[in-house]
Amino acid sequence: MEGIDVIVIGTGMGGLSCGAALARMGQRVLALEQHYVPGGMTHTFKRKNYIWDVGVHCLGEMDEGRFPRRILDWLTDKQIAMHKYDKVYDSFHFPDGVKIDLPIDRDQYFADLVRRFPDEEKGLKAYKKAVDKAAKSGYGHFFTQLLPHVWGKLLTPILAHSFKRWSQTTTQKVLERTIQNGQLRTILAAQWGYYGPPPSRSSFYIHAVTTRHFWHGGFYPVGGSKVFGDALVRAIQQGGGEVLTRTPVKRVIFENNRAVGVELQNGQLYHAPVVISAIGAKATVSNLLPPEFQQSSWAQSIMKLTQSPCHVALYLGLEGNILEGGARASNQWFYESYDLEKTAWDVSDPNSLAPILYVSFPSLKDPKHEGGHTAEVVTFVPYQAFTQWEGTAKGKRGDEYLRFKKNLEQRLLAQLFKWMPKLKQHVVHCEFSTPLSTVHYCRAPQGAIYGISPTPERFACKSLRPATPYKNFYLTGSDVGTLGVVGAMIGGVLSAARLKPKIWGKLRND
Repeated sequence: MEGIDVIVIGTGMGGLSCGAALARMGQRVLALEQHYVPGGMTHTFKRKNYIWDVGVHCLGEMDEGRFPRRILDWLTDKQIAMHKYDKVYDSFHFPDGVKIDLPIDRDQYFADLVRRFPDEEKGLKAYKKAVDKAAKSGYGHFFTQLLPHVWGKLLTPILAHSFKRWSQTTTQKVLERTIQNGQLRTILAAQWGYYGPPPSRSSFYIHAVTTRHFWHGGFYPVGGSKVFGDALVRAIQQGGGEVLTRTPVKRVIFENNRAVGVELQNGQLYHAPVVISAIGAKATVSNLLPPEFQQSSWAQSIMKLTQSPCHVALYLGLEGNILEGGARASNQWFYESYDLEKTAWDVSDPNSLAPILYVSFPSLKDPKHEGGHTAEVVTFVPYQAFTQWEGTAKGKRGDEYLRFKKNLEQRLLAQLFKWMPKLKQHVVHCEFSTPLSTVHYCRAPQGAIYGISPTPERFACKSLRPATPYKNFYLTGSDVGTLGVVGAMIGGVLSAARLKPKIWGKLRND
């Protein structure tokens, strides 16, 4: 390509959104992807007649007119339709038989909780108010991320004062301050799996923004999650740019502390006035920067942050009337106890159960789903259980690894059928993935599913912003925004707006 304006490294939701936003502003974007398909955690894969998504299960704030929906519509020229869940989008099952449905109406949700816990009405009002305030506090914080360093330093204490308060306290502390009943605290925090750390370690800001994100219901993309990548790639191409797959980047090229291009693993060079990394902040520092840059205080402050957890997943192909087997369009969460501090499955103990199972039936969510019915079962695991195979090639990890995988697969299936016994007769295909799959396909450090963990320390880190200390080199994606598909999309647009401030005006006018 000649006349490239911007190179974007990585084509997850953050990288593609950043590239599409810049393309809409007249920039020629070259997006480079090491995988054979763009989209990151929004891509799908197929076996025979079955299609699974890998990271998109439920999106919020996709009603017409809401800001995230306006961003998506602007980026994709309204090419993506969203299907809203009917009445309930999440259901939580606890070991004593308690089931909590999260309806698409916020007021109904709190009314249901008041009926179940009448003595906590005052506390629930206080909690609801705290969620609202904390979620809204992010506006000032992210606005300061767009400002030049000097102005950002001056205005952050004023515009982000409220954000600092909410982001630097934990979910557990706010729950203890507002809610007396332990069971209710667990219920209110039960969506922690959407962002990773348990209440004692998660920033209340991320809990609040996640909770509020779904207050008006959940949505699923019509046509499956691959429509995000398809539409965003098309936007980049329509702007005169291109998205190349199977092009892993070896390093960013700097001259006098200024980014001027990239070198691929095969030695090929691409040059551009601006380079943006969308592969995650820690992966950027450790994989793309020169050694001397990795020792800077900016880089070290990023590397000190903890990664989000990694996961294993069952991908099931189903046949027959799966509704009779207990399948639902809403996401099903199965907890083995009310203790949310138990997060990772101790796979080394042959008698252990995963503390949580997250079960999704994508084929029931998409009104235009093609092929057979599918299910996905996800739980968190310690990465240390897989380090002995770290660095091995996919498909060449040996018999011991295959036996280990098969053992985990059978144990997870048994746990699923304990909760959903009638589903067993509908399962005709089973595939199991480990954190090494996430490392292979997404180059995520230690298989982290959500990038950098949303702890108070993460949101206090001043290095997690689009601009870096190096001229014309930027970060984008969920690490500079928030978590999930929508968080990565907003992070992508945030970085694009750092280069082209008129983007915010365009979104406001649209």
